[in-house]
Amino acid sequence: MNDRIKQRLADLEAEHGFQILYACESGSRAWEFASADSDYDVRFIYAWPIEKYVGPFEPKDQMTRPVDEFELDFSGWDLRKALGLFRKSNGSLMEWLYSPIVYRENTEVMNRWRDLVSDSVVANNSAAHYLGLRRQMWLEMRDGKAPVTAKRYLYVLRSLLVGRFVIENEKPIPVLFESLRNALDLPAKVSSEIDHMITAKSEGKESDSIEDVAVLENFIESERLRLDELLPNVSGEMGMRNR
Repeated sequence: MNDRIKQRLADLEAEHGFQILYACESGSRAWEFASADSDYDVRFIYAWPIEKYVGPFEPKDQMTRPVDEFELDFSGWDLRKALGLFRKSNGSLMEWLYSPIVYRENTEVMNRWRDLVSDSVVANNSAAHYLGLRRQMWLEMRDGKAPVTAKRYLYVLRSLLVGRFVIENEKPIPVLFESLRNALDLPAKVSSEIDHMITAKSEGKESDSIEDVAVLENFIESERLRLDELLPNVSGEMGMRNR
């Protein structure tokens, strides 16, 4: 699959005429709690030839491909769009920069980019992004608009824990879910139920429904209230604490 992904990236370059500076895995495979039927969420950053940027028409700033027969989901941003989102502390982009699964990388460009993170990211914006994701996904589950699944629980919990991590540390988040958990002091019962969720997701299908879990329900709700109160006190200035 790794070779297939790299070939598909080369095909995209040949088809469109841009250069892919960086390509990585995003989502549950990067977080290390993928299901057997999880897609490969390949995300990339590309740059057009210079004449595209100085011409009369704006070059295409986003490229997507529908999921194919190999469960490959490709989506990328133009370098200029990505840099604009970086200035806004876009959560998805920050995770791409530190993904543990990298398919393509211009090392010089990406190392210089990562060097800017600690001085450029607004902690308040980053925390608000993840807590907003948590709120949206949680309400969809509670209102019956989305099924109750291990995947949904884990996505809600991860967004919640990332928001908490940023509020408490004001620095780039650990992408691996286990590293994120280890960086926070979680109640033993909550941690145990999270382990059960990871097992249920990895051994089943993403659409498999499960029963509500009271321990996690109570934890998510209590953390929601606590973190929403703390968020206004998080720095709204550029720059995080030393990494």
